[in-house]
Amino acid sequence: MRILAVVQGKWGQRIVDHLGRTAPTDWQILTWQGPAALPLMLDEPEAFLPDALPRVELLLVLTESAGMTDLAPDLARLCAAQAVIVPVDRRSWAPPGLLAQIGRRLEAMGIGTALPMPFCSLTAQKRQHALIQAFARRYGRPQIACTARNERIASCRILRETPCGNTRYIVSRLTGVPVGKAVEQAGLHHHYYPCWAGMEADPVQGAHTLLHVAATMAQRSVERALSGSGGK
Repeated sequence: MRILAVVQGKWGQRIVDHLGRTAPTDWQILTWQGPAALPLMLDEPEAFLPDALPRVELLLVLTESAGMTDLAPDLARLCAAQAVIVPVDRRSWAPPGLLAQIGRRLEAMGIGTALPMPFCSLTAQKRQHALIQAFARRYGRPQIACTARNERIASCRILRETPCGNTRYIVSRLTGVPVGKAVEQAGLHHHYYPCWAGMEADPVQGAHTLLHVAATMAQRSVERALSGSGGK
């Protein structure tokens, strides 16, 4: 699978670096470094687009501004992507109205679309485009398997990990932790990594911040692993 990752700053670059180290060997990950600063409203989006992009199957728009989110359909057209993932890790980067508009534009173009909020909530769904399903089986909502011995974590294995690498960080620090404290430790290590999800209250998530949502998913992955239910 050929993937183009659009990067604006450190957040996106960290994800690209992790994917480059851990993706299947038959995935080819290319990168386009977009403008670091974009206006909120793009009257002339062509001024911020490259002349050309490599043709790929899947486009990851690792936006760090509303302006870059707005460019997603134009970037998809330039690289002839069949599917697009636009993660939302901070609401200011993708306000609800803009995100809905982007979704409609991509749908009208016949392009498979996923708008996970946050990125680590991505899961494979039956009606998703096959390329998004393939990506989501490998990266998205964390899923691990753990074994315990003498009431301590003996080993952990990653079944599906977060795109940013947070899951590997957590798992590498759970061995030897008392079973009764493993979920709490997972939450702490999630913050230590650190997670870059937004800390402001999100209008879609209600009272919860996206950081809270991401941390809860990390903790539940450990709960499920210890209960024997895996990623179900």
